[in-house]
Amino acid sequence: MTIVLTIIVLLVVSLWFTVTGHRTAQRSETDRLERKLDAVMEHLGVAEPWPAGIEEVDRLILEGKRVEAVKRYRELTGDGLLDAKNAVDRRARGLGR
Repeated sequence: MTIVLTIIVLLVVSLWFTVTGHRTAQRSETDRLERKLDAVMEHLGVAEPWPAGIEEVDRLILEGKRVEAVKRYRELTGDGLLDAKNAVDRRARGLGR
C-alpha cells in the first residue's frame, strides 16, 4: 500500500512540474514576442490601441496609484492581472513615470 501511495505522489509531483514548466516556457515566449512587437510598433511609429476610458488609468498612474490603475485597466479590458500590469507599465513609461 505504501509503495502504491508513493508512486501516486511521485506521478502527481511529476505532472505538476511538467505543467508548471510548460507554462513558464509559454510565458517566456509570449514576453519575447511582446518585446519584439513593441520594438516593431515603435519603429513604425504605430501607437498601441488603448481602450475607451484609458484617460482614467492615465490619471491614476500620474497620481502614483499604480495598483488602482491596474484594477481599472482590468475593468476596461477584461485582461488578466499580469497582462493588465504589463499594459499599465507600458502606459506609465509612455507618460514618463
